[in-house]
Order: sequence, then C-alpha cells, then structure tokens
Amino acid sequence: MNAATRSARAGNRQVPDYSDPKYWRGTIKMSLSKFFVLSVLHRKPMHGYEVVQAVEKSTSGCCSPSEGTVYPMLNEFEAGGYLSATSEVVQGRSRKVYALTDKGREAFKVAVDAWLEATDCIVASKSAAERR
Repeated sequence: MNAATRSARAGNRQVPDYSDPKYWRGTIKMSLSKFFVLSVLHRKPMHGYEVVQAVEKSTSGCCSPSEGTVYPMLNEFEAGGYLSATSEVVQGRSRKVYALTDKGREAFKVAVDAWLEATDCIVASKSAAERR
C-alpha cells in the first residue's frame, strides 16, 4: 500500500495520510473548483464542457475538474439561483448555457475576498513558521 492510499484506523473510519502531498492537493483542488467555475462564468456564459475546459486553461491545469464534478456543481448553483441556464441547439444537439445571475456575481465577489483572506493567512503562517 503506498502513502497515498495508506491510512490509519480511528474507530470504523479511515484517517487520511495528512503527510501525503496528494491529500492536500486534492483537498485544495476540490475546494477551488467551485471558485473557478464561478470565475470563468464571471467572464462569459458557457456550456458545461466549455466550463471544464476554461477552468483547466485558466488555472494552467492546476485545477482540472471532470465533467462528472462540474455538472453537479452547475446544477447546485442553478438551484440556488446563482446561475441561469438557457438551452441552445448546436449542430442538432441541445445544450444548456449557464450564466451568472446577480446573486452569482455577488457570490463570486464574496469568494474572491474569502480566498484572498485565506491566502494571506497561509502566507503569514508560513512566514511565522520560517522565523522559528
């Protein structure tokens, strides 16, 4: 069993290997995916697959959510009123095009502030640890 899959037992549940960089990268990327979906839709309306491609491109591959991750996110955002969706037909195929609503634009601004605050805390924490 490698470090990425190794885990300790705590009762009946598995405990992740917190010393494994893959754990932290995965956790961070999962959290950032929602942020970057809002980010690319803040630029312009897009269909789902286009959102996947735009997130990957805008993050230089750092955050590359799958379609299986993005579509449930889009549905969640739409159900919450953060996105609106319209149907368009391209080459005989119907697809949804998602656009941020005013509520979605506000959520994106709040997300930007929250991530900047978290980033500042991480940088300050690293600096403090390096001084020790």
